[in-house]
Amino acid sequence: MNKVIVSVLLFVMTALGAFSQEQEPQQNSQSSQTAGMGSALSSLTAVSEGFVYDDSKMVAIPNTNIRIQPPEYFKYSDSVPGFLHVGTMSSIQVEEVVGTSYLLISRAMDSAYFASQGMRLISVEPVVMHDGSDGLLFTAEMKLKGFVFERLILMSGDYHFTMWINAGYIKLMSNKLKPIILQSMLTSKIYD
Repeated sequence: MNKVIVSVLLFVMTALGAFSQEQEPQQNSQSSQTAGMGSALSSLTAVSEGFVYDDSKMVAIPNTNIRIQPPEYFKYSDSVPGFLHVGTMSSIQVEEVVGTSYLLISRAMDSAYFASQGMRLISVEPVVMHDGSDGLLFTAEMKLKGFVFERLILMSGDYHFTMWINAGYIKLMSNKLKPIILQSMLTSKIYD
């Protein structure tokens, strides 16, 4: 994630923390202002409770042969490239590697590789994509500015093409975000 995005996300989380620690308002006018801000913050941090696959919601990632259905409330960003949810400090980054199989790339992704990237590898497991193809899911974690982030790295493809999809979110929100983000990642497909 680039430094600008991380800075914006940290600012939002600081603001959210400040609002959640507020005492009861001192005046009625402050109460309605606070309620309005609380409503805006709730909207900012909204995440759908589930994920339902819908082919009509697949989004083509520019300059790739990949399409993916983002979770609701995640917005496309060219700078990622992929999707951001600023209120929860989460992202889904979509990349492609042409000319190499994901199986070959994944062999080099061991604990030492993740440590060199400032992360700790937690698990590696096979997954089945929504279209029935195989993939690998790496789960890792890292600390950044006092927060522990969980990172999912999904690789799938064929012998000549690899989809490399990274997702990151604050580990404290893993129970809410991981299932939705993972279901989104599993919808990714290669299109000719």
